[in-house]
Amino acid sequence: MERVEEITSKDDHALTLTSRRHLAISGVQQVDSFDDSHIALETDMGRLVLRGHNLKIHHLDLERGEFEAFGEIDALTYTQRAKTKGSFGSSWQKLWG
Repeated sequence: MERVEEITSKDDHALTLTSRRHLAISGVQQVDSFDDSHIALETDMGRLVLRGHNLKIHHLDLERGEFEAFGEIDALTYTQRAKTKGSFGSSWQKLWG
């Protein structure tokens, strides 16, 4: 029997929020800080801050970029845009910014 393995690219970033109590995220690079009311993450799409109550990290696999948390999730906020390499916009800003 052939074994099939799911491979997740670290360049993919997705959020799945279920009933505001379970959050699964792909594309996570690192956890910067956390306590029971906030979790700050670096993702492929920039810095993401979760706010809520009784937050707990359930699963973290930085090799695969996977993260899961449980708790009462009140807010998800991106506080920094992802850095893009070689984008036309950044080149334009260097010339005219």
